[in-house]
Amino acid sequence: MPVPTALMRAFAPFPALVLLLASQDPGPGSVPPGMLSVRGGRTRIGSTFAEIENLVRQRPELSLAVAGEAPQFTLEVEDFLLMPTEVTNEQYSAFVLATGAKPPRSWGARALLEGQSAFLDGQARTKQEAQKRGLAFEAGVFDPAVWWEEHWREVAWEAPPAELTHPVVYVSYPEARRYARWAGLRLMTEFEFQRAGRGDSARTYPWGESWDDRRYCQSLHVGRDTSAAVGSFPDGAVGGVHDLAGNVWEWTASPFDPYPGYKPLRVELKDRVVEAFGPFSSEQRVVVGGSFQMDKTGVRLAIRKYTDTTQATSALGFRCAASAAAGLDAAQWIVNQDLATSVFAQDMGWSLHSVLVARRWTSRAGESPSGENRVPGYAVITGYEHVLACPIATLTASNPVELGALAARAGPVLVAFVDLPFATSTPALGPGTHLVAWRGADTGRAEKRPKDATFETTSLQEVPGFRPDVDCFVFLDPDGTPRAALPAPPVTFGREKPGQIQLASDPTKGDALTFLLCIPSARTASKGFFFELSYQAPAETLGPGWH
Repeated sequence: MPVPTALMRAFAPFPALVLLLASQDPGPGSVPPGMLSVRGGRTRIGSTFAEIENLVRQRPELSLAVAGEAPQFTLEVEDFLLMPTEVTNEQYSAFVLATGAKPPRSWGARALLEGQSAFLDGQARTKQEAQKRGLAFEAGVFDPAVWWEEHWREVAWEAPPAELTHPVVYVSYPEARRYARWAGLRLMTEFEFQRAGRGDSARTYPWGESWDDRRYCQSLHVGRDTSAAVGSFPDGAVGGVHDLAGNVWEWTASPFDPYPGYKPLRVELKDRVVEAFGPFSSEQRVVVGGSFQMDKTGVRLAIRKYTDTTQATSALGFRCAASAAAGLDAAQWIVNQDLATSVFAQDMGWSLHSVLVARRWTSRAGESPSGENRVPGYAVITGYEHVLACPIATLTASNPVELGALAARAGPVLVAFVDLPFATSTPALGPGTHLVAWRGADTGRAEKRPKDATFETTSLQEVPGFRPDVDCFVFLDPDGTPRAALPAPPVTFGREKPGQIQLASDPTKGDALTFLLCIPSARTASKGFFFELSYQAPAETLGPGWH
């Protein structure tokens, strides 16, 4: 796509161009470190009613555990990226050290033992005092999770050196999500998990239908009541993805909802009738894959376990995924989390598939205790940043004149949200997410303003950089508070094209970032409005490595 002349003019003072990307341009180096591509397609999800009935006839005690697997249905799963292994202790350690997040309590095993010992000593003293006074004594119970929550900041802990490449465990759903966002990733869905394991088939296990107690995965049959280092069972891998069966359960982003066509389980046995209802709840999340505590029935690809989001156990971990479209996951997170409580922005229709983004990761090669890479493609992410702009889906105007009249009547028109990891000097904004609205210059004509107009012009007079006599961008906090304004280049109108993002750096004049947004007209087919949105920052703010 040719570079627009307006965009070139904007960067004329910046001879050292760093990057120019079109909307959703995959580009070399754009795949996150340590991720594999998984081809999407029509995927058979779950188990058939006949398969579930057969399982229950053999083992009636499984009825509740498998009742939610049926019926089997076919779903189109899009292409995606997936970690080749569960997130390991060494990968999670990079996150904990970078952010100050709470480490898993298994990293503080010695401190927990000391805490339990102190608790029991205290209980013994309390019991003696109660007996001396002839009072009743009610014994307490040591809760390691509660103790760790209260004391982890003040005790020693470390990722177990002998288990650096074991899956990280004792991580709740919110904690897994926080790691994923920090790493520029997300949690997989249960449907992506089944796609990775089954592909176009309906196989029971990632490797097929056969079973060997010790060859394919870390299950109960191996005879070790602990996890294994990731990638310990290469014969059980599929498409370069390891440990989809066994080792530890894995969090997914999917709520525990019934599959289409679900009906309660009812199986007639010789001596009784077994009935079971799936304990569905959208507040709980599906965990998949089984663990070292499960037999061969519990590590099938179709197994789905309902789990409270606060749960954190020795057999529960996670792995990360990412959408093939760059920036989509980050934009979705911002809309669902950062802007979810914004009255000003919550009802906007955002064009998530038109997001403009440049990203960069830092990473290192992960190593097994022996010093050799255990799994091809495995990497430890040590940092992630993005610059991102997401436009609204459409503007209700047929041309720039109508757009100006709309802004004059209702106040500045919201056009995008932007998320930056650094502060900018022009406009003067801190790092984080902000909203961007556009306002046309005053025409001198009095426009009738609706009662629910978002802004009054008089309130904008106090905003730094605002000028009523020129077109301008207004930059707002997510709650709608104006923070800065900036003169805007003329809005152009033409045939829709992908937007662009450009980063530029000059050691003497500073760094610059420009988004060229294209927002379709809701009234004129195949045409859109083009907004040129620029930021400046001190020299060396951007740095290298963007894709």
